[in-house]
Amino acid sequence: MNMFYKVKPWGLALGLACMGAAQAAPDVSLEVTHQSSVLGADGIKRSSVFSERVVRQGDTVWIERVMPAGAHQEDDHAKAKVGAAKDHKHADLSAATRWIQRLPDGKLKFRLVAMHDKVVVNVPPAEYATVGFDGAWLAAYHLIDPAVLKTMKASESTSQGQWYESAKNGNKVRVLWDAKREMPLQVVSQGPNGSRSTMVKVLGSVVKNPWDTANKFVQKDYSDFLD
Repeated sequence: MNMFYKVKPWGLALGLACMGAAQAAPDVSLEVTHQSSVLGADGIKRSSVFSERVVRQGDTVWIERVMPAGAHQEDDHAKAKVGAAKDHKHADLSAATRWIQRLPDGKLKFRLVAMHDKVVVNVPPAEYATVGFDGAWLAAYHLIDPAVLKTMKASESTSQGQWYESAKNGNKVRVLWDAKREMPLQVVSQGPNGSRSTMVKVLGSVVKNPWDTANKFVQKDYSDFLD
């Protein structure tokens, strides 16, 4: 997934197109966990779960995959260090961190960061779709575009936030919205072929920018991985 996780629960796309500048919201550090259970046309039910660390500060969003112990074998990377001028195609971008900045002119600067390989890959807009980024700043900044709430019905209110609901063609979506931080704390969708959920845990204020370390990494262009 996404940026951040790109939630598309059976007909209702929560990541809408970029629509102007996001309102200034509090800087946050989050742990976002995504779960899904989907029944395929082949009759096999496939389940998945993964977590990301998300840092939102100013006009920068950093989305880093949380790698469980044993998921990334250090010896594999030792065989081909990109920063050491070995095989440049060996950088692991499948779980790369997404580093998104909104520039003063409204344009985005999007980079993939291979943390183990210590490589930053600059991705041009023409290649966004190739790497699974839709270019939607509001969806990155707020986790979902707040405009989608206008298409939903307000439900119960809790100490955490306001619930919103939508039901159409057998598909149900619920969003728990934290108005103070301008982001969802939960997104739960249920459809005929499965379910998906996003759970957000607030870790606290940002103490140190994670991208400070990445500024010291080897810089490459995405085209370097296409030849």
